[in-house]
Amino acid sequence: MFKTALKLIFRNWWRNKTFTLISILSLTVGIACTALLISFVSYEYGIEKNNPNRNKLVWVMQDMPSNPGEKVAYMSSDVPKQLQEKYPEMEGFLQLNSFGMKYIEVNNQHLEPMEILNVDASFPEFFPFELLYGSWNAFHNPQSIVLSEKQTQKFFGNENALGKQITVCKEDGFGSEKIIVYTVGAVTKSRTQSAIIFDGLVCDPENNWGGPTLLMMPVHTDRSQFEEKVKKDRIPTLAGGQYYFYSFDQSISSTYNQQQLNYWHYRKNSLLLVGLISAILVFLTAVFNYVNMSFSRVLQQVKALHTQKLMGARASDVRIQIFADTFLAVLISFVLAILMMHDLLPVFNQVVSVDFSPGYFYSKDFYPILILFIVVLTVIPAWIMSRKISRLSGSDYRLFFATRKNRWIGTLITVQFVVAFALIIATLTANRQVSLVKQTGNRYRNLIEISGVMEIQELQKLTSRLKNIPGVSGVSIGNLPVMNSWIMHGTLRKETGEEIETAVLQLSGDEELLDILNLRQLSGDDWRSSFQINPYSVLVNKTFVDILGKRETELTNEPLSKYFDVGDSVSVIAGVVEDFHFNSLEEKTTSFVIGRYAYDPRYTSTLRVRLDGKNDSETFSAIKSAWRQTFPDDGFTYIDTYNEFIKLNIKIFEMSRLLNMYSFISILLTCFGLFGITFYAVRQRTKEIGIRKINGAKTPQLLWLLMKPIFIWMAIAFVVAVPIAWWFIERWLQQFVYRIDVSVSSFLLALLLVAVITFLTVNWHVWRTARSNPVESLKSE
Repeated sequence: MFKTALKLIFRNWWRNKTFTLISILSLTVGIACTALLISFVSYEYGIEKNNPNRNKLVWVMQDMPSNPGEKVAYMSSDVPKQLQEKYPEMEGFLQLNSFGMKYIEVNNQHLEPMEILNVDASFPEFFPFELLYGSWNAFHNPQSIVLSEKQTQKFFGNENALGKQITVCKEDGFGSEKIIVYTVGAVTKSRTQSAIIFDGLVCDPENNWGGPTLLMMPVHTDRSQFEEKVKKDRIPTLAGGQYYFYSFDQSISSTYNQQQLNYWHYRKNSLLLVGLISAILVFLTAVFNYVNMSFSRVLQQVKALHTQKLMGARASDVRIQIFADTFLAVLISFVLAILMMHDLLPVFNQVVSVDFSPGYFYSKDFYPILILFIVVLTVIPAWIMSRKISRLSGSDYRLFFATRKNRWIGTLITVQFVVAFALIIATLTANRQVSLVKQTGNRYRNLIEISGVMEIQELQKLTSRLKNIPGVSGVSIGNLPVMNSWIMHGTLRKETGEEIETAVLQLSGDEELLDILNLRQLSGDDWRSSFQINPYSVLVNKTFVDILGKRETELTNEPLSKYFDVGDSVSVIAGVVEDFHFNSLEEKTTSFVIGRYAYDPRYTSTLRVRLDGKNDSETFSAIKSAWRQTFPDDGFTYIDTYNEFIKLNIKIFEMSRLLNMYSFISILLTCFGLFGITFYAVRQRTKEIGIRKINGAKTPQLLWLLMKPIFIWMAIAFVVAVPIAWWFIERWLQQFVYRIDVSVSSFLLALLLVAVITFLTVNWHVWRTARSNPVESLKSE
């Protein structure tokens, strides 16, 4: 019986190649795309899952003095020891801090900087990395380094790296460069789902200035009580704030807008949530397609199944045949989906900005989920179809598409349309927010910054050489890079005496600065000529003025010390410039003060170079050549300011790319379903169409007759999708201080897009049938 059932299944597949192909392809895409995102979500929520001390880790935050209301992951280097001596519940601590570097040198080759962390010797207790070779005793020597397996491969290939030397040129922006030679003392094995990301580790207590800190406490410790004790005992903080103690899960879910913790894993909760919802919606679309296609295909077996029952086949035999049909289709889709997941993984990694390994697909943490897909997709459709079909007789089959019994198909297609509308509307809105970010960052396009501690003669030589390069439209000298300037805690004073705690960015530059940054001056003396009047002239931005509650013109020629304590009393406000963003659009623009750049050999100087964007490759080559002429012994590094700005807003770009991908997949799957259902419906009504044509029906009338139900389903779906999409989008946009408004045009464009795609998808079947010879149509049955 089973052999006969298989023969009937494959015969039916061959007779209905279109349905079989569409249903399997749709299900393959649905499983692959959904499994990718679910595997990513599963991976993210399993960070440090195998760490035996995971639940004992406590992350320290404190109030950020330069931005009231914000918190920063920081503790001074002497504080953890005080806590351990004072509170017996503390079992240990680990501080993490990275340091800036200009370049590294391995085997006499200058290489790009890598991520080196200065950690405590307790590191292996907090993060149980296994060693490929070497010993953790390397931490006993401040000039030993523990390399990651990946970085060791880059430097030394398959050679044993023990005893090899790495030269690091350190710089901190406040003093001269420092050359340190590290000796490799150990190499760590690669470790999946790690919260800590590094290329190298050193243990140098004398140069540990503090940083993000982890404490180890018993699992039962009440963190809130501990927090109160620390507050009561007035343990020193940065500026009189207090400490906050987070669980490990909170530590990787927190946002660090004021810090660049490139070495700490940040769980992108909003991206995971939107991604998971998108995956589920796409998966539902694929399942609905599969159920529709499979049901339509199996319905054509009703006559044969009915005959089998008359010949003595039991209802259980029919159900087994339907179950086997479903199971084989799901199994084939599953195998194809695994292959597709491997092919899509590089694209997926680029979309969500991760480096996700395919090995996780087969891990014990995720593989059961894939198996669950097979069970769910086999049992549920088989149960629905077997119940539905076992109740149909031959006459019921003839009437199925001619009566209201196909209402459930319309319901499934309507839900698919709702999904497509919601994802497309969300995608259009996210893309508009992306456009706002790009528009805001346009001032940084074709702007690079070159930093270093340089002698004045060398700085002037380099500036002169850069200005003479074709493709360089301007050069300005300043202090630190724009995205890494000093943001300090400040107190602005109104004339009424009211004091306002805020953050103030201090930036300096020469007379070319405003032109280089495309900054518009709103009022006051011209920036170029103001220094001839007063060499201590400064500019403030509009936010600075707004906080003080004054008009722009009222601040001109006023002493800066009247409103802001900067440590001197000679600076005079020469004018006001427009605001510009140097952080995420999720944050309000900071007030800033721009002063005249004054050369100091102890500090970093930054050359801001504006390119014309016409032939950047040749221009970059010329800039590198000018650098080598000036600094033949130093490697050339630069900052692409626009890319840095985009990185600060990377969350919206990741969200946009993810929605783009899944809305495209959703509409593609919906088209698959419409193509198949329309194809089947038209075949069932071929005779009806022939009769209508003989009775005088025109082609447009027949087109409307066949397409009317689809457009009704679409209209219902649009009405349902609009309020749902609007609610979710509005909540998502609330995280941005600077945001676009929800636009009616996004909804109308989504409707137009879906309507056009739907029309093009189903029109071919309907048009061909409506234009066919009615005599041939009447011969179809």
